[in-house]
Amino acid sequence: MRHDTLVVLQVCTDYIAADVLIGYLKSEAIPAVAHNLAPVPGLEQGTEVLVPRPYLPRAQWLLLQQQPSDSELAELAMESAPESSDG
Repeated sequence: MRHDTLVVLQVCTDYIAADVLIGYLKSEAIPAVAHNLAPVPGLEQGTEVLVPRPYLPRAQWLLLQQQPSDSELAELAMESAPESSDG
């Protein structure tokens, strides 16, 4: 993967979150790498997840598929919890 053809897909809060996202992207056949934004290793200032430019539209689409819409969240919030049966 040539670094000059990489673009930022998302900035994660830490390297662990970026690593999880990269694993997901790779499972979908999208190459990805992490770039720590901290000037000194060990500082948490965010981690960029980079993908090759040709893969960006598909990677963005996959991220959108994971996030519920506002209407889905509202619907879930309005549903009552199932009643438990004691006994």
